[in-house]
Amino acid sequence: MEKKILIPTNFTKHAWNTLVYALNLYKNIPCTFFILNAYEVPTRITLSRNYNAELEAAKAKSEKGLQKILQGLNFRKENEKHQFKTISRNKDLAEAMQECIDAHNIDLILMVSRGENVSINAAFENEISEVTEKVEDCPFLILPEQMQELPESNREIVFPTNYKFPFKNKEVSVLIDMTINLNASIRILYIDSDSRPLTKEQEQNKETLKTYFAEVDFSFHRLTQTTVTTGVHLFIESRESNFLALYKRKQGFFSKLFSQRFKEDIDFNPKVPVLILKELK
Repeated sequence: MEKKILIPTNFTKHAWNTLVYALNLYKNIPCTFFILNAYEVPTRITLSRNYNAELEAAKAKSEKGLQKILQGLNFRKENEKHQFKTISRNKDLAEAMQECIDAHNIDLILMVSRGENVSINAAFENEISEVTEKVEDCPFLILPEQMQELPESNREIVFPTNYKFPFKNKEVSVLIDMTINLNASIRILYIDSDSRPLTKEQEQNKETLKTYFAEVDFSFHRLTQTTVTTGVHLFIESRESNFLALYKRKQGFFSKLFSQRFKEDIDFNPKVPVLILKELK
């Protein structure tokens, strides 16, 4: 089945690397890549000639940059089933992304975070936190600027959960697809900070995950005597895992996973790519 991937660009080297990463990630799969550039020209109280000129100049710059990307892609022939469409919008980035999702039924958004770590916490004011908070009904894959090459084998995606809330199959489908594409394994991680047995509801939710992940390699893991953030970091580092998958509910940014540990979680900045699964209707 064809995938529809949205990749915002600001025409930097890192944005280009994100696109190349996406081509490699889906090299064996038919895809349409929507390359979006959102630019903003501050609205004046009166639409003067000066403002119109600024708007036209910004539009021309955006379209020229997108055309240059298409020219660069002509030299890459990884998959003849890959198609590319460019979108230029004079809008706020989150608004432009949501418009694309609604219009084109996007399956996944790829973005790059500044620095070696992936900064995804809403406690910080940054572009990644803002768009992942505002944009609905589509998962994200957030990459660090310095992306590490994947090993040839033993690839792992860590998926922390407290089992307290049920998932819908379609909410974890992108995680399953990515696991299959990468020939990877899912490591479902439960941080038992309180040393309490699972409730009946938690056990049921755990069993449901077994049915969802039946077609991929997965395993359950449990850590005790540690906090959620520390436990997730230590688990990833000790196993040299390659990806982290987090589930974001609409009530708040990962609020149901990191519910009572706000002060600690503002430092949650993993060094691996983070797949953000979104609560769907």
